[in-house]
Amino acid sequence: MSEEKKKTKEIDYVNDGIAGIYKRLLPSAIGSLLTATVASLIDVVILSYYLGSDMLAVVEICMPVYMLVNTIGMLIASGASTIYAQCLGEGNKEEGLRFFSASVGQVLIFGAVLSAIGLIFTKPVIRMLGANDAIFDATLDYAHVLFFFMIPLMVYVHLLFFVRVDNDPNRVLAATISCAVTNLVLDIFFVGPLNLGPKGAAMATCIAYTVGMSVNLTHFTSAKNGLKLLKNSMPGRFLRIWRAGLPLAAAQLGMTISTQVFNNTIMRVGNEDYVAVYAVITQLIMTSMAVYDGVGQASQPIIAAATGAKDSRRVGQVFRTGVFLELAGTAFIALLYIFLAGQIAGLFSIKEGELLSLSIKGIRIYAISIPFMGLNSIIMYYFQAQEKTTRALIISLLSGSIFLILALFGLTFAFGKDGIWLSWVVAQALSLAVSLCLFKYSQKRRVWHEY
Repeated sequence: MSEEKKKTKEIDYVNDGIAGIYKRLLPSAIGSLLTATVASLIDVVILSYYLGSDMLAVVEICMPVYMLVNTIGMLIASGASTIYAQCLGEGNKEEGLRFFSASVGQVLIFGAVLSAIGLIFTKPVIRMLGANDAIFDATLDYAHVLFFFMIPLMVYVHLLFFVRVDNDPNRVLAATISCAVTNLVLDIFFVGPLNLGPKGAAMATCIAYTVGMSVNLTHFTSAKNGLKLLKNSMPGRFLRIWRAGLPLAAAQLGMTISTQVFNNTIMRVGNEDYVAVYAVITQLIMTSMAVYDGVGQASQPIIAAATGAKDSRRVGQVFRTGVFLELAGTAFIALLYIFLAGQIAGLFSIKEGELLSLSIKGIRIYAISIPFMGLNSIIMYYFQAQEKTTRALIISLLSGSIFLILALFGLTFAFGKDGIWLSWVVAQALSLAVSLCLFKYSQKRRVWHEY
């Protein structure tokens, strides 16, 4: 057994050094989250280059669909993978495999349902998302392709969690790179020479996700594979999977809702320039999210396994390492956005005039909120990995939607258009205050329990 473990370089989540596990998991965790960001960013840049900046609105309007897929995918994948890691810590891998098997069935069912609904009701869906007559046909083309690929998109999200946890983070990174490169090449080819417009951009993105999914599927034929499907695993496991994954899914859903609220509010208090700037900031939000959620997702299986092994000391050590990584990563991203705000706006064909000044201001104000978001994220993952669902859910809802929407309404009422960007900073600062209170309360309860 020891030779096989050495041969496959299996990660022992309970006994291996914490820094070593982070080094193996962190690149794939951040890279996998960057895939969605890079794919969407490439769409925006290519569309704006070939078809003009007006096409930014097409991707922005369809962004909630991507977020919905991620919401459901993370509900299932994060919940099941957390329980799987806990089972490893308990020394009960067979039960972990039953949760893996149940999650596969759920992903296929939900993917099929989303495809059916989206393809049948494409027009009313994009109207509901805000497509007006000027961009309706372009958005329809983009969305129709997107809904056709719901199953591959959801399977891709699912495999990112399980292949990484199952001793193969480098394959997840390879899948991520394959996805990004495929998207870039096909975007240029479909939108450029073939002149397929938004439909071509959607085809490029969806095919790229399918390629990434296929790369991850090769894990099941590799020597590292420890996953297998067990029969009769679906009954009795749905609720625990959903409960364990609910905080991360709520964070994704909250972002979907808040994105829609922001779009509507910006149109009400601002103008088309503010919509264009928010389209840029949405991409930056996704990029920074890849960093702070990447640290959280790398922490998740280590904390979960330590929880299963009932090693509270190791849980604390993993959390402290995660906090350090969050602060380092988010501070770097924030400074990057502040000092390169003009160059970032230029990537989106915003290069002069009042729109450029507005973009620089919006990007720099948003950047201040990123370290707060990182700390909220690691505390939320700390609770989620231990299945302390209520506390994790409170943090994800407050930081991802409730405080954000309340701050948006309150600050735009008080300060007008400037309140749009300030709402991110205020919401994340308030959320962090709640997160720290919940963490402190949790530590006191643990000490009292041990006493």
